[in-house]
Amino acid sequence: MRFPAFFIAVYLVIAVSSCASQQSALTIDRTTLNEYAFGLPEYPITQGSSAQSSLAQSSSLQSSLEQSLWATQYYVHYAEATNANGHALLDMNGNSFGVNLSERDWCFGGVEGTIQVKDSSGKVRTYNYAGRGKDLQVDCSKYFKGPLIKPEAIGRTRYIYARGEFGDGVKGLILVPFRTIAVDTTTYPIGTVLYIPSARGIEIELPSGKKVPHDGYFFAGDIGGAIKGNHIDVFTGVYRKNPFPNVVQSKSNATFGAITVSDKLVIEILRGLHEYHEKK
Repeated sequence: MRFPAFFIAVYLVIAVSSCASQQSALTIDRTTLNEYAFGLPEYPITQGSSAQSSLAQSSSLQSSLEQSLWATQYYVHYAEATNANGHALLDMNGNSFGVNLSERDWCFGGVEGTIQVKDSSGKVRTYNYAGRGKDLQVDCSKYFKGPLIKPEAIGRTRYIYARGEFGDGVKGLILVPFRTIAVDTTTYPIGTVLYIPSARGIEIELPSGKKVPHDGYFFAGDIGGAIKGNHIDVFTGVYRKNPFPNVVQSKSNATFGAITVSDKLVIEILRGLHEYHEKK
C-alpha cells in the first residue's frame, strides 16, 4: 500500500523525535554503579513513562514490550586436569595444550564453550571454543539427549587460550557474568543491549562474592550454534545454578518480554565492560 508523501514525512519526524528522546532518557552517575556496572536505572518501557519494576509481570506492561523471548543458560565449566589417559584439549591444528580431562569434563566443557582447567601445579587457565575439528575426538552421546545439543558436533570441539577471565565472546569481546547473552545475530546484532524487566531486582552473587540486585540489562556479545530467532543464552560465569528462574526456563513456550535499548550511554557502558584490557 502506498501512503501520501505528507503522512510519510509526518511519520519520519515522529520516529526521529522518538529515537532522539529515547537516547537521552536516562541520567547515569557512573560513580554509583557496582561491580560490572550493576545499578543502572530502570529503562522506560513506554515513551514518556518509567514503569515500576514490581509491575513488570502485568499483562498491560508485557504487551508494551517489543519482543517475546525465551532463554537458556551457559557458564564456565571448571575441571581438574587428569592423567595421560584422559582426553586432550586440542587447538584447530590438532595440537594439544598439554592438559587432559576426564570424558565427562571434556564433553561438558564442549557444551559450555568455555572451560577453566586446574593443572597439576595448581595453576588455573581458561580455554575458549575455537571451532570444530574434522574428526570426532570424543563420543559425548551418553551425556546429552535432545534437539538443542548435538553430541557429534560437541565431540569435535577445538580450543584457544581465552583472553577474558571468564572466556571470550565474538568480535574481540570478552564474556561478562550475568551481563553477556548469546544471540542469533540475524535477530540481534552483536552489541545490542536488551532490557528484561522480569530480571530486574533479582539478587545475584558476583564472582567476588558480593550480592547485588540485577538491573535488567544484558549485552549481546556471543553466539551459539543452537541459538536461533527469539532464543537467547544467558552467561552466568562460574555460577552453575539458575539465578533467573522466571526468565531462564529452557523452554521455547516459556517466554518473557524484552525491549531493545537505544540509550547511547547504557550501550557505551555495557560495551566497555565487554572490551578486553591488558591487566597492568
